[in-house]
Amino acid sequence: MKELLQALNNLEGKTIEPNIVREALSGINFSKLSYQEYLENCDMDTYSRIKVCDKPLQVFLMIWPPQFLLPIHQHNNFWGYVIPLQGIVAETVYGYAPRKKKVFLHPTKTHKTGEIIYEPYNVIHKLQNTSPLEPTVSLHIYYPPVYDYKGTLIFDAQNRRLAVLNEKATKLSWDLPEDNYESILENAYDVEKLW
Repeated sequence: MKELLQALNNLEGKTIEPNIVREALSGINFSKLSYQEYLENCDMDTYSRIKVCDKPLQVFLMIWPPQFLLPIHQHNNFWGYVIPLQGIVAETVYGYAPRKKKVFLHPTKTHKTGEIIYEPYNVIHKLQNTSPLEPTVSLHIYYPPVYDYKGTLIFDAQNRRLAVLNEKATKLSWDLPEDNYESILENAYDVEKLW
């Protein structure tokens, strides 16, 4: 982990943009990354985020219990990279056409240990651990290092609901207190597969 953190610290004072971060990550062998010390006393059957650093980028580890998934969400005010370190991360990308009341579903891609997943601004996607038995550990690197979820869209495709989170939201979830949502729309769209 020291090598990774040093590579990211070397970006201090530079213009932080996706290509310069990708270049810094390209020199890291993620299959040999030493991260277990950050997971001491962590319950691998409980979803959690473990902060590693927040300067010049936010870096954290995420534990995904078997079959855990985040809701479909939009990255409206940050971008970054996700790297599976243990297990696999499945990503499904979506498109949203509000005027047509449509959400478009792309085929799901599975990413293995060490693969770098780019999450651009305004991407709408869902990440999940598809294993029924094993937890997944992933590394997340986001910019800017401080952001909130104000204005972030989350989608419930099964029930066709759309919510907009506000600055009180502390995570991407449908189980937040009512005052964490700017709005919730029922029957907001139809879902259409793109294959």
